[in-house]
Amino acid sequence: MATSRRNPSSEPGTSAPPPRSGEGDTGGSSGAAAGPAGGRPAAGRAGSRGGPPRLPPVRLAPREELAAAARVAPLLRAARLVASWAAADQRPGTGEGLTPAVAAAAMIELELTPAELDVAWRVAAGTGMVAVPGQRAAPGPRVDVLASGDAGDVLTMWEDALRVMLHADDLDGMATALYTVGAPVKMDALFEAYVAAAGSRDRPGRPRSGGEDLAAGLSAALETLADLAVVELGTDDTAGGLTVTLSRLGIWGMHRQLGAQGWHVPVLGSGARDGAAALLTTLASCDAEDGEAEIAAWLAARVPARAARELIDAARRGTPGLRGAGFAVLDRIGEQAVPAVRAALDDPMLRAHAAVWLHEHGEEAELGPGERAWLLVDLGAGLLEEADPRDVVVELLPDLPPKAQADMVAGLWEVEHPAVTDLLTALSEHHPDPAVARAARKAAFKARSPSPGPRWTRS
Repeated sequence: MATSRRNPSSEPGTSAPPPRSGEGDTGGSSGAAAGPAGGRPAAGRAGSRGGPPRLPPVRLAPREELAAAARVAPLLRAARLVASWAAADQRPGTGEGLTPAVAAAAMIELELTPAELDVAWRVAAGTGMVAVPGQRAAPGPRVDVLASGDAGDVLTMWEDALRVMLHADDLDGMATALYTVGAPVKMDALFEAYVAAAGSRDRPGRPRSGGEDLAAGLSAALETLADLAVVELGTDDTAGGLTVTLSRLGIWGMHRQLGAQGWHVPVLGSGARDGAAALLTTLASCDAEDGEAEIAAWLAARVPARAARELIDAARRGTPGLRGAGFAVLDRIGEQAVPAVRAALDDPMLRAHAAVWLHEHGEEAELGPGERAWLLVDLGAGLLEEADPRDVVVELLPDLPPKAQADMVAGLWEVEHPAVTDLLTALSEHHPDPAVARAARKAAFKARSPSPGPRWTRS
């Protein structure tokens, strides 16, 4: 798929630099992926300019498969066992736990450790497996859901159990981080993050936990999540270390949790039902294969003219990254998108993108030097939304010699674009050629300084 991230320093119609993820090849899963920002970003990969991070798209397993995994989750089975045992003789307790004597008997008869009994009782009470009217255990309305409930009932109860555990044991951050990564995480990296999070929760005057205590806390937390079938433990053959990742059931549960909190949680396979902005947001984090499937499904659900209009509208209202990705998807529509793209020439925000797109599709459109400079800044700003600045400076002007790059960068301060200072700062700090970095530094100073002189604008 051709990319809209053309080289604005060349004449219209010349070849473009290689595409970046979320635009040309729709790829990018673990590196400095770049693409549109849209929806409401939440936890996930953070942009290089300090913007809020974004959750990656996920693929959800069928409900019957998820319910089958929930039915055999050790923690739910233990909770049902404790609930049935306590309710059979109306043993004394509260929603917080059984009385000490009864708890001691439960540990012996049910062969549970104190920690296992504690968490099982909390889940039993929190999911409605057991009730404690008058501080006496009684069967709850959900005591038999695991054995005889349908898939929806089982998943609802499992989701309640997940909510209980995330709240009670302060595991929400860990589960969200695993959802964000979307891949196995090495245990040592997880431990470092866990230590940092624990340290941030320390209050003045409160003694810090030692490393051994934190390691034990992490181990217990992972055991709890594994017993609820939220995570899976494995090994990294290359590094020879332990890893942890969300299970398919865990992905579903955290998707529900984060969605209920208001985060944008894209799902692979649902793009055909969503608008263009949601599609482009999803593409930002897709690998190539998933991205191709999302684009094909989205386009198949719309006639070409409508699809082109939706993409143009999303580009008009979106960020620089979304604008670039929108024009990249328009390449898939081809000549049937020409009327919509030509109409975009009248929009100052889209004119430069539209002119380059039309030239690359055999159409005529004017594009002046000032507009090419504005486009360069806009495309650079789109890259900075996601990519590491060091990658941006290498990728932005790959076909120009250093002298030509320095000359072009020196004049960018005149471009009227909200991201021009950020782009010039990135170039000044990370460009490998000293002359280009120096030109960017001087231009950034001019861009920050009030000036009565003319500046290049979109119009």
